[in-house]
Amino acid sequence: MKKISRYYDLKWSHEFWSLVRYYRSLRLRSDRSISEFFQSLKHEACLPSEVTKFPIDVQLIDLLEEYVEETKDLLESALADLRSEKDALAYCKKMKFKVGKTATKNKSHHQSSKALVAAVSGIAAKSCEAHGVSVDLDPQRRAIWFSDQELHVSARNLDGAMPSLNNPRAIWEIKEYWGKTKGGSKMSDAVYECHLVGLELRLFEASSGVHIEHIVFVDGKEQWSYRKSDLLRFIDLHQQGLIDHLIIGREVETEWSELSNNMAAFKNKN
Repeated sequence: MKKISRYYDLKWSHEFWSLVRYYRSLRLRSDRSISEFFQSLKHEACLPSEVTKFPIDVQLIDLLEEYVEETKDLLESALADLRSEKDALAYCKKMKFKVGKTATKNKSHHQSSKALVAAVSGIAAKSCEAHGVSVDLDPQRRAIWFSDQELHVSARNLDGAMPSLNNPRAIWEIKEYWGKTKGGSKMSDAVYECHLVGLELRLFEASSGVHIEHIVFVDGKEQWSYRKSDLLRFIDLHQQGLIDHLIIGREVETEWSELSNNMAAFKNKN
């Protein structure tokens, strides 16, 4: 997923991103409702409130309107990159990656594969082996970072870390959903989890000067196509900088190979 520099260049803590989150919370669907919202916002130059009105800089309103339009294209690109489970499994078979399953107690439910996990792990393992760098592909505890004066522990277990869970310079989270339903709250939870991890990493970076690459993988055409609002929230986190690399669907087959190889090569030099 590409980044748009004029938005990404804003600091992750810039007030613009709170305005973006406010806009997304409105869940405006039609072109008419979106147009009416911006007309009203420009006229009033403030957000409506039952208690008091919150003033908004007109330049931020214009920037938000442009951002909303540009992220429509990013969403379409993301939807086009999402794979079916069949496609994901076919790639793993071609690459000879062993694929596990996410088993559920209710056998009537779809027993989803871990095709994205297999691809991410298989590619990372090859890159790290080529450069003699270690990697943790199945963390069973939280990541820990030390700086001269600070300690940071990840809020939750992650899906991968390079080179290890002790002071990793890159961590990743994998959100693949292959069920035959329309998804659900678990998709929103996935966004929240990545938001939390990304926010804590940026706060640690601000106080310690240590940057950790935060990578998020998303796949599952059938379910994510029903959760476009959540997919847009992932795009927002990426443009904001709380996610450094958002890799969607078939991008794992191309972008992740290059990225993991570059990260392994860099760590080998340092």
